[in-house]
Amino acid sequence: MRFNPPRFSENEIAAKVKAIYGLSGLWSTLVGERDQNFRLITDGGQKYVVKIAGPDEDLDVSDFQVQALIHLEKVSPNIPVPRIIRTNAGNCLSSISDSKGVSHALRIVTYLEGIPYGEGNFPDNAHLQKIGAFQGEMVNAMAGFSHHASSHFMPWNLSNGVAVSKDLWAVAAEDVKSLAAPLLPRLRDHVLPILNASPSQVIHNDAHPYNLLRQDIESQDVTGLIDFGDMVYAPIINDLAVMATTFQRKNINDIEIVTNLLIGFHRAHPLTDEQVSLLLDAMILRLLITILLTDIKINMEAMQDPDILTDRVEAFDMLQRICRIDHDGMVNNLRAACGYN
Repeated sequence: MRFNPPRFSENEIAAKVKAIYGLSGLWSTLVGERDQNFRLITDGGQKYVVKIAGPDEDLDVSDFQVQALIHLEKVSPNIPVPRIIRTNAGNCLSSISDSKGVSHALRIVTYLEGIPYGEGNFPDNAHLQKIGAFQGEMVNAMAGFSHHASSHFMPWNLSNGVAVSKDLWAVAAEDVKSLAAPLLPRLRDHVLPILNASPSQVIHNDAHPYNLLRQDIESQDVTGLIDFGDMVYAPIINDLAVMATTFQRKNINDIEIVTNLLIGFHRAHPLTDEQVSLLLDAMILRLLITILLTDIKINMEAMQDPDILTDRVEAFDMLQRICRIDHDGMVNNLRAACGYN
């Protein structure tokens, strides 16, 4: 639950990367929740992302993320994701130590061109289905992947109990307490046990409009998926729930957007009736986690990012809208979209 990326200077990182990878060039800072990230453009024009893990990230978790990208390169090379860059010695991971002697995992991946879906024109229904299908194909590609660190604690894993944590709700803001209090018993006692018994595997877990890329502000086809930092072993429907909650906040017609993403995902990766029936509750869990975790960040002096407050406002507004709809009616509409009566 710590959001404390490292704070190495650009000169420190540049010297380390030059020594270990033989790469140098123009550096610029990229945002990161738990990692410190840089973009490096070499003199030859190649672009890379340099990632330094936070002090609380176990080396096995860094290796988990590296091995997932290697797996995708082997089994689904046509899926556009970052590729691992090896050190001069041929290693996939390196490390750098801070002034206190704490070692941080360091890795470099290729930089994917494009802009996020969060910028530019909102996709039409046909392309929302294509976006959903892309994520369904990602699930298919990850189906055979396993790693001993895949079940590590991930705050953004919406089925791990964070959303109903008594400790977090004890200090939660009054607005979300008032709105969500009637939901918690059913989520805790009914939804989570069923959700965690549903089909599970390693999932990306973070396919939101700023991690899915397209070519430019007018194009609508997916050209890349980045940021595997929230990846975890979890129920498959969680992957779609993350996408559905984040994309639908960009437009007023929530149900239509969720339905089209679901249709595309289901086309690429068929879901059971039970999985589809869990989607709306999984979305509610994601929204609750978003509100709880963004409140933690807002209270941290190191995380005074205006985007965090925006995330909180959007998540709360969407949760209000979901609380006003006919829950069973929407679930049945989603089931019908997948051919379940």
